[in-house]
Amino acid sequence: MEKPGIESWKILKAQENWRSNPLFCSKQFFNSTLWSKQQEVLLSVRDNQRTAVKSANTVGKSRVAAEICLIFLLSYYPSKVIITAPTFNQIEEILWKEISKLYNSSLIPIGGDLLTTELKLNEEWFALGISTDEVNRFQGFHSPYLLVIVDEALGVNSMIWEAIEGLHPYRILAIGNPLAPEGEFFKCFSNPLWHKITISGQECVDWQNKNGRIPGLITQEWIDERKDEWGEKSALYQARVTGEFPQEGTDVLIPMKFVDEARARELDEDEETIKIISGDIATKHGDNYTVILYRKGHIFKAIDLYQKIPATQSALNIQHKYENTSADTIVIDSDGFGEGVADILHQKKIGVIEFHGGYGAQAIDKIRFKNLRSQFYWIVAKKFEKGLYSLKDIPQKQFELLKNQLCSIKVKSPDGAGRFQIETKEDLLARGISSPDLADALVYSEYGYWVGKEGEIAPYRWR
Repeated sequence: MEKPGIESWKILKAQENWRSNPLFCSKQFFNSTLWSKQQEVLLSVRDNQRTAVKSANTVGKSRVAAEICLIFLLSYYPSKVIITAPTFNQIEEILWKEISKLYNSSLIPIGGDLLTTELKLNEEWFALGISTDEVNRFQGFHSPYLLVIVDEALGVNSMIWEAIEGLHPYRILAIGNPLAPEGEFFKCFSNPLWHKITISGQECVDWQNKNGRIPGLITQEWIDERKDEWGEKSALYQARVTGEFPQEGTDVLIPMKFVDEARARELDEDEETIKIISGDIATKHGDNYTVILYRKGHIFKAIDLYQKIPATQSALNIQHKYENTSADTIVIDSDGFGEGVADILHQKKIGVIEFHGGYGAQAIDKIRFKNLRSQFYWIVAKKFEKGLYSLKDIPQKQFELLKNQLCSIKVKSPDGAGRFQIETKEDLLARGISSPDLADALVYSEYGYWVGKEGEIAPYRWR
């Protein structure tokens, strides 16, 4: 693609066609098969100054954003595209990889110089990726045709949104997963200035069933797995499958933002701190996980998941984790299937603190709390609120499951004695949410931490 010159009338005519019909441009340059919602986003950027897109996972949002970047450059001269996201890695590893793939496979050579996060056609004609909290980085990008793409828009702070508006862009595309009902991205969907689009995973699957599979897009199998794993009414299912902001009300015990903050938080390790293994044990016949969690003080180091294993294997897995980490103690819920595992470990002379997580188990503070489970979920919620935890080391799958479960627990009205209480597991099942096995394992570990700080942990030490 060259700057208009001797045959500028031909180029200008082509650009006019591409502007009016970006779907034709997509086909002409990239031979793309875009499904209906991708087409809707592409046409919305043509027709609306501001487009906000909340989407499920793996529905092709990065692909269509990359096409919009290149089609806009091809369609307008001079033009600039500024792409921003919460982190540089999100720009380089996700969106810019899509841009590079399209650029290199284009049926018509686009020209210019493609760099790590820049496509430069000339000084006034380029696309550039920027990730920063510094507002002044957004100065100086004025252009009669300026497009700003805000990727993973939920995580972009308010000052950057203000800086973007200060550029008076010709077009803005804000796109991302609706993980929390807060922030500037959330506000877009109640602001009449924005054209709003929602992309659900099921809609993507239904389109593929009628029109043919597109490699890499969401499948029915993935949706069904998430339905079983998270529950249709869970916050994570709403955000990542239906493309809707979760309905997180005032009765939610642990807000999502506190868990996300713990995910990003790095704490210094203290060699003298208590090291704890906790276990939530599932039957070998069901689909629930047996969870083995390892924490070092307030840093959660690992969460291991097993399914359909007998009590003997669960005991052996806990013993191996205990020995490999030189943990100080083990905590197991002994009101259910965990009782047999605790007995096996006791027979091996391995000390186990038994947590009684049944809804009838008395709290330590019987005046304020309905039961032990409610008391320690409350303690965990307060520690999240105060920023005491780090979940940085937990693998992504386990983190997603843990977050979903923690943020699904609701607070019930006080009991007849005015005591604090949370939902029972039966309450959760009635709302279509499966057993919170990872969240429970975290709560049991907090009980072990309390025993170590407030009680006497020595009798439970094997060594």
